[in-house]
This record gives sequence, structure tokens and C-alpha cells, in this order.
Amino acid sequence: MRKFAVIAAVTLAVAGCGRPFGGRVVYQGDYPSYATVAELVDKASLVVEATLADPRDGVLYPSGAGGTDPVTDPQAGAPPGDSGVVITIWTATVTQVHKGRTKPGALIEVQQTGGERDGVVYEQPGAVPFAEGTPYLLFLETYPDAPASLLNPTQAQYVVEPTGYRPVGDNTLTVTAADLAN
Repeated sequence: MRKFAVIAAVTLAVAGCGRPFGGRVVYQGDYPSYATVAELVDKASLVVEATLADPRDGVLYPSGAGGTDPVTDPQAGAPPGDSGVVITIWTATVTQVHKGRTKPGALIEVQQTGGERDGVVYEQPGAVPFAEGTPYLLFLETYPDAPASLLNPTQAQYVVEPTGYRPVGDNTLTVTAADLAN
């Protein structure tokens, strides 16, 4: 899965070309979409309810294998300096674990593509930025050397409400407590 994240991140960097236009960079990404909540749960290494706080900017620099073949090295052909993808890194306080190896009360880092860095706004169409202090249900992929990442910018995040889970953005997939039962 780490390789997938690297490929997705580089695809974002190369497809978006990292070129500011009027103080704004738009990344284009190609993410898997999921037909069912069961698929989301199956693909996620971590499914948690968490409240997010303390956003900070960062840059994700994927590591390539070197060479000129974009299959073996997604950075092949990218100009120097254009390979980093601006991300926002959040500290998430886990309140409930539905899948994965963490515990309530744990602090984990979660990244989202985009944010603001050096006066330039970086964004991804369709992505819904997290709101600080809001509780979310998150379907994540975890990595040993990077913050956890949403499986999909819209389908993998839901606002936790007293009546259940509310999809964000254009997401039409609904989640119930029964969907999350082990």
C-alpha cells in the first residue's frame, strides 16, 4: 500500500504540475472509488472515529526507484523541485476504533492533500478539508514513515453526529453503525 500512496502522491504532483496560478495550485488525483462501505472497511488499515486539531503544513516527497520508466518510478520525467505535494497534517485524537491497531485516546497524524504554504493555496477538486475540533469517522491507510492518509478524499471521511455519520462533499455512500460492526 505504501507504493500506492507514493504513486498517488506523485500522480498528484505531476498531474498538477505544481505551477502556481494567481497564488493557487490545483492538484488532480486519481483515487479508487468504493461501491460499498464494506469495500472501504476491507481496504482500510485503520478505521477510527477521531477529533482533529492542530493543523500544520508539510510537503510529501515520494521516493522513486530512479530511472525513466514511470511504472517503476512515478517521478520519472518530473522536473526537480516539482515532486513534492503540499499536505496539511492534523493531529487526531482517537475516540473509537472500528478496525486497526490503535486505542481510544491515542494521537495519530492524518494528512490531507492541499493547504497553504508560503502564501500559495494548494487544493484538490472535490476534497473537503477537515474542520478543526470536528469529530470524524475516517477510513485510513497507515504508513511507518508518513502520516495516515484517507483512502479517498471524499468517500473516506464522515462527520460524526449524534444520529450517525454524515457524508461530506459529493459522497453518496452512507455508513451505519452496523456497517462498522466487526
